[in-house]
Amino acid sequence: MDRTFFDVHMHAMDLSHPNLRAFVGRIDRLAPKLILSEFEAPSPGSAGERLINLLTVMENNIEDFFLLMEYFLKNKAPMPAPNGIIKLGDNEFDTILLTPLIIDFGYKHIKWDTFYNMALGKPVMHQAVDVLNAIRKYLTHEVILKPGSTQECIAVPRVSPCLFEIYPFLGINPQIHEPGETTDLLHRYFDGYTGRREYLRAAMESFAGAIDEVAGNLFAGIKLYPPLGFDPWPEGECDKMAETEELYGFCESRQIPITAHCSDVGFTVAKEADDYTDPEKWRNVLKYHPGLKLNLAHLGHQENQLLVIPHHEWRDTIIDLILKHNMVYTDISCLAFDEDFYKKLDHLLQSHASDGDKLSRRILFGSDYMINLMWADSYNEYLDLFIKETHIDDKEKILFCNENPARFLFV
Repeated sequence: MDRTFFDVHMHAMDLSHPNLRAFVGRIDRLAPKLILSEFEAPSPGSAGERLINLLTVMENNIEDFFLLMEYFLKNKAPMPAPNGIIKLGDNEFDTILLTPLIIDFGYKHIKWDTFYNMALGKPVMHQAVDVLNAIRKYLTHEVILKPGSTQECIAVPRVSPCLFEIYPFLGINPQIHEPGETTDLLHRYFDGYTGRREYLRAAMESFAGAIDEVAGNLFAGIKLYPPLGFDPWPEGECDKMAETEELYGFCESRQIPITAHCSDVGFTVAKEADDYTDPEKWRNVLKYHPGLKLNLAHLGHQENQLLVIPHHEWRDTIIDLILKHNMVYTDISCLAFDEDFYKKLDHLLQSHASDGDKLSRRILFGSDYMINLMWADSYNEYLDLFIKETHIDDKEKILFCNENPARFLFV
């Protein structure tokens, strides 16, 4: 068995990357009772403490992002990888493969009623280059404690093996581009795509740091984000449909994986966010592009904040699409915060036992780090719970964190 543990859904961004209006809107939804006094002296486990935890990560330089992740995994409890080895039952993994999902926070769908009501834009490639340079630094450096210090750390030339392999997904929203721009973007950044892991590794290791060196073989897939104004099937809007169909056809023909946000919680700007995010939108997409390799993320999670009785329409739609299409997956990112989730997941798998292992072979492990820090103390905690909880057996866990994501990411 390949000794790689996959996390197919995480993010690497600092405070300069997201659209702050969308970011603050998400925080406002997650922590509506957050008040200044709590922020100044938050109680353990409170919304204020979680927010400070998240901001502490995001205020670091992006170039140190992966260095710090690795250091804490190896050195701070809970330690899922104390010696660079993750143990899952009798299985050992010495590599964690991360796919940072770069979100296109384009401004086209954002309307302000403030005095400063215009912007020149926030090009997604600036964020992408920052992430690529963070990977570049990670490959050549590691973090150690500063001599004589118990808390301050420094980056030094790497001696120990890398724990991570890192292959980002590029965020694209074809509906904010002029006709023909999507085609240009796809050819510029994916013409060299092969779907082979060794080619991605070689391209990442040779990247020298400049934006004009971002070629067509550095990204492992594409990230789509409906709440920011992407309609998966903009029927009746000819220009939007043409650009969107170009994206699907390009990805289907080359087997480029797509991860699409599929939860009613997120960075929300578009008024039609829930309509765009509803996985029913993907039924027509898959009718015309049945070979599309697609991850409908977050298991279709719905907060149901105003409902007493939980409902799971989006989850059930995703499962239906999985059972009908051979290339559809889902992930458990930003969901698995306690054993109760895994108990319910086991019950869900058992309820589909008549379908064989089709559902269990389409579930992917994902963390949604660092956004998941609004619910978890650390990446360590999220990973450690997956390893140690007992409701899902090791055979299925191996599917989620190794076999399924390898099939999703690579040809």
